[in-house]
Amino acid sequence: MRILLISNNLSTDPYAVFPLGLGVIANVLRQKNHEVKLIDLLSASAAGISLRRSIADFNPQLVGISIRNIDNVNSLNPCFFLDDAARTVQIIRDATQARIFLGGAGFSLMPEAVLAYAGADYGIVGAGESAVTALAGAVENGNEIDRLLYAVNFPAAFSGAVYDDDIAEYYLRETGILPVQTKRGCPHHCVYCSYPLLEGKRCRQRPCSEIVDEMIFLRDKFHPAMFYFTDSIFNDPDGGYLELLETMTARGVSVPWSAFFTPADFDSASIALMRRSGIKTAELGADAMTDATLAGLGKNYNFAVVEKSCAAFLKQDIQVSCSYIAGGPNETKTTLIEGINNVSRLNQIPAFVFMGIRILPDTPIEGIARREGIISDDHNLLYPTFYFSPAVPKEQMYNMLEAGFRNVKHAVFPPHAMNNELRLYRKLQSAQAAGKDAI
Repeated sequence: MRILLISNNLSTDPYAVFPLGLGVIANVLRQKNHEVKLIDLLSASAAGISLRRSIADFNPQLVGISIRNIDNVNSLNPCFFLDDAARTVQIIRDATQARIFLGGAGFSLMPEAVLAYAGADYGIVGAGESAVTALAGAVENGNEIDRLLYAVNFPAAFSGAVYDDDIAEYYLRETGILPVQTKRGCPHHCVYCSYPLLEGKRCRQRPCSEIVDEMIFLRDKFHPAMFYFTDSIFNDPDGGYLELLETMTARGVSVPWSAFFTPADFDSASIALMRRSGIKTAELGADAMTDATLAGLGKNYNFAVVEKSCAAFLKQDIQVSCSYIAGGPNETKTTLIEGINNVSRLNQIPAFVFMGIRILPDTPIEGIARREGIISDDHNLLYPTFYFSPAVPKEQMYNMLEAGFRNVKHAVFPPHAMNNELRLYRKLQSAQAAGKDAI
């Protein structure tokens, strides 16, 4: 069966992101002997490739569209992405009689609403490996199947991805980065987070030997400047990430890599292992700037742990940056002042400060927002909706943050103010990792 898979993400802010989920679905379908073609709208546009012409040439029997995000989750510069998905569906409708399905993390957050908005035929909710093969079989054989297909019980095993040559080369030119997923699931209880809903509350890691095989293949084929481990949290509580790094070093694999870490009590041996395996930068999800607001977000650490984590990486000459959210539960004028001082004090750590929390269905922050009267029972969360602590008026919060960080050179607020600089920062990181003198 001929199946066309489309990555619909058109956003490059703060940088372009390789469509890894699409590669996973393509891998599964090809293993079932389907003929699969991939189109990434970002790289296709850069190469002058027409979606309409590609559909005509390939003549698909089934078309899938990956929706990475509903919006850009930036309260200060909101962008809604589903109109792009609806336009893509209409282009496909005009070009072919093939059935259309939606999937991806953004779709899975509000599947019924997104399916209705975009106007596709089917939707796959959550990890799509088993559901997409069932859908393809039903369409191929002319059988009836539910419009929404759900992942079953967060399966322990999951597939790696295929990396289309042209798509991979585009993202390497743009960012110097290729992503690799090592695990799914998150056991933490952050009030804003959708990862436990999408991937489950238990970490499930791919076999370390399989991950390293994939990295060696990608290293040798594409010579990526840097790998990025896309796990929601790389440093899982069970220590699976250390097993992976030990496997890498045991097989002589030391490649430039980065990942998203949660603050923790990192010992010197663990960070030394990271260095031996090739780490170049650590992205620390500090998330809030004071003990009170960290507690409000459901975090299991305080700001002293954030400071200790940063110091542990810096001690072994590993670059580290932090992201923060202002305006969450427990935020007050007092905590804003304290938080600005805390972040300003960490003057060796690039800080990216966001304001407000995107409210997503079935997350704890939705319940908090309803109890506090921030949203009503019938509020449509499909459109960008944000939580702001009722203790500080939004305009005053912005003014305090803008004034507080105005002369703090290592802090970025508002976050979109330096998108070009952030893209350049990413490319510099990967160029340095590859030992290049220029980009």
